[in-house]
Amino acid sequence: MIPIRYYLFLICFLTNVRLLAQAPSPLDRLISVDIRNEKLENALRQISRAGRFEFSYDPGRLESNTLITIRLTNTPVREVLNRVFQNRVAYKSRGNHVILLRVEPIDTQPKSFLLDGYILDEQTGERIAKASIFEKTTLASTVSNPFGYYRLQLPTTISSVRLDVRKQAYLGETVLIRSRVSHAVNIRMTPQPLVTSPVQPLSVRITEDTVRPAEPPLASVAVAPPAPVQDTTPKQFNPIAGGERAWNGITKLFLSAQQAIHDINLSRDTLYRDWQVSFVPFIGTNHRLSGRISNRYSINALVGYSFGVRAFEVGGLMNLVRADVQGFQAAGLANVVGGRVNGFQAGGLVNIVAGKVSGVQAGGLMNVVASDVQGVQMGGLLNVAGQSVQGVQLAGLINYTRRNVNGWQISGIVNRAHRVTSGLQISLINVADTVGSVPVGLISYVHKGGYQRIEVAANEVNLLNVTLRTGVRKLYNILAAGHSFDRVGSPRLSAGYGLGSAVGLSRSTLLNLEAIYHHLFYFDRNYSSEWNSQIRINTLIETKLSSHLSLAFGPSFNWYFGSDSHARPLLQPDVTLFADRTDSYSSALHSGWIGFQVGLRYGKW
Repeated sequence: MIPIRYYLFLICFLTNVRLLAQAPSPLDRLISVDIRNEKLENALRQISRAGRFEFSYDPGRLESNTLITIRLTNTPVREVLNRVFQNRVAYKSRGNHVILLRVEPIDTQPKSFLLDGYILDEQTGERIAKASIFEKTTLASTVSNPFGYYRLQLPTTISSVRLDVRKQAYLGETVLIRSRVSHAVNIRMTPQPLVTSPVQPLSVRITEDTVRPAEPPLASVAVAPPAPVQDTTPKQFNPIAGGERAWNGITKLFLSAQQAIHDINLSRDTLYRDWQVSFVPFIGTNHRLSGRISNRYSINALVGYSFGVRAFEVGGLMNLVRADVQGFQAAGLANVVGGRVNGFQAGGLVNIVAGKVSGVQAGGLMNVVASDVQGVQMGGLLNVAGQSVQGVQLAGLINYTRRNVNGWQISGIVNRAHRVTSGLQISLINVADTVGSVPVGLISYVHKGGYQRIEVAANEVNLLNVTLRTGVRKLYNILAAGHSFDRVGSPRLSAGYGLGSAVGLSRSTLLNLEAIYHHLFYFDRNYSSEWNSQIRINTLIETKLSSHLSLAFGPSFNWYFGSDSHARPLLQPDVTLFADRTDSYSSALHSGWIGFQVGLRYGKW
């Protein structure tokens, strides 16, 4: 048995490891120092003692005789070192050590410079994590770490630098950078006041960095920043709310954590570019800001990610667009659009659009549109329109429209719409709440204003017939089954399908004109695999008895033909037109007669 002291040791060890993992690095620790006219070596010793870490550096590369005077309270070690070295020394932390890497020569002209510092809450002074820091010209961007620290590299050749900072629930900040040397810039953000409107223009405060192009002396004293100036230029943008949850589920499979943070923080910022080229969402000319940039032309080798497309986009595998697409869009596998599509969209497998589609949409397997479709929607298997369709839906299997169709629905198996105002539904099965035209298919069902009847009837062939009529009065489908109760000379069972039309004679009387094909099953000892068929032409009068019950009766014209020895299937007297005739091209026997049918029907008038 393991002694309990080993369990206690293991618990303490794991607890310490967890605390060390959550502890800030030496550069992010808060210290207070009061150094007055001390040599650099002594100043570094006091700083390391206050932060409880060790320095590692080459004394020969530092100006050890420099006198340091600095007084700071509750300040990160990183900022203290920036004040001491004025960003002429690069450093990094490793474990509990801070390594001073090198001293940059003053007489060199670097191609880039670094801006770093902390993002702070102006009211509480707390450091803000996961804030977005970016520069619009170069599209360089970063995100503040869990301790509010950021670091951004920019080229010295850039004409003007505006450092933009965004964080959800805070007002936007823009800092004008005058200097082109590496230095620290701490940025304070103001919490956004509560607003009642869900769509609020972004308010941006503009401040100016205090570091000037002229290089400051070593260990200079900090200067208070100027009073903030409120930007009066409104920035209008309406964020896309529809399908946001589904969109997030798709995009998080392809986006980096930093891109996801930018999308949240920059929800009211939109940048514009004429063109972009990318390999995957985080490798391309728009870098990690791609999700907030609208491009005129966009080319993606594998998977592309952007805020919008204004003319043309192609993708080897997939195109992901947060907002609208204007013009042409094509992808080898899928297009996923969080806004509208106006133009032509083609996906090798799938097109998914959260907004409205105006134009042509073609998907190898399916198209899914959360809003309206105006134009043509073509899917190899499935088309879905979350609202209405004005145009044509063409699918190999299923078309589904949640609301109205003003046009055509054509599919291989099922069409479903709430209301069809014009055009046609053509499929094996058509289902609609109301229609303004005639659906064409094997089975059609119209809930309101349609024609549905269940009938129990008897005729000269079968004593019991059960028939379903469904569709509209102008054209309805008929499914029939009959049984003769084993009467001699008649088939045991029959099954049939047909079409019919009901003409109104009065408010309570209809004339049914129907054509039904029946297959007859005898199941006797002489039964063979040959066929026995009957074509029945009904002319029936349907008269209303109550709101759901009616009586139907009338004569029929019948043609029977079979390839075996069975005679014509008659139970009751009939009027024979012709009997047992043969044709010149087969051994079939043909018979014709006039029959009669009477039955009760159930269905809403």
